Amino acid sequence: MTDLVVTAEDLRMVYGRGAAAVCALNGVSIEVRRGEVLLIVGPSGSGKTTLLQIIGALIRPTSGSVRIGGKPIEGLSPKALGRLRLDFFGFVFQAYNLIPELNGWENVAVALDLKGIRGRVAERRSRALLDEVGVSSRADAYPAQMSGGQRQRVAVARALASDPAVILADEPTASLDSASGWRIIKLLCDLARRQLRAVVIVTHDNRLLAAGDRSIAIEDGRVVSRTTAPNRH
Repeated sequence: MTDLVVTAEDLRMVYGRGAAAVCALNGVSIEVRRGEVLLIVGPSGSGKTTLLQIIGALIRPTSGSVRIGGKPIEGLSPKALGRLRLDFFGFVFQAYNLIPELNGWENVAVALDLKGIRGRVAERRSRALLDEVGVSSRADAYPAQMSGGQRQRVAVARALASDPAVILADEPTASLDSASGWRIIKLLCDLARRQLRAVVIVTHDNRLLAAGDRSIAIEDGRVVSRTTAPNRH
């Protein structure tokens, strides 16, 4: 078995108070292992994005525990959580979140800047990352000049910039056509298995289940099934 990098137990997340309270997660436990692709599936509003945000230390749960790299994070300050996110996670979003005024390599370099890497070193590293994800030819192009699949590959390169142990992808194929979407999934799977990163993909598309090593299905804030792909573990 691969090493555990994130463990979350009995997560509960409630938004609002009183009669207006909404329970987004209710007793969810999850493990994320290095070198695997874990899919979190479920319909819109099921709580899967909330779960991803808690795993990535973007929000704190109402109750439950999270351990990242074997260490509990409940008592960490906002500054310490920010450093943890920077050191441990790379994020890939449905809407790419690229800066339109920056070209491809400059968008990747934004993440390197947060690590104190700038100038020519940052440019070389950014171009190398774009080459790694197959879009080196778009390094000097702006997001508006790229296809959706190319923009998402730039976003993946940016997520890799901090050399994260875990890549968290929230509906990374939702804005893409079927062929481009499958290329992005294949790329993420390759990064997990070739580089021994953990990749967690949130999706409402059950067709992607075949790509993962494990999958967790969530409905109404609860885990309703857990599946391990045959011959994976």
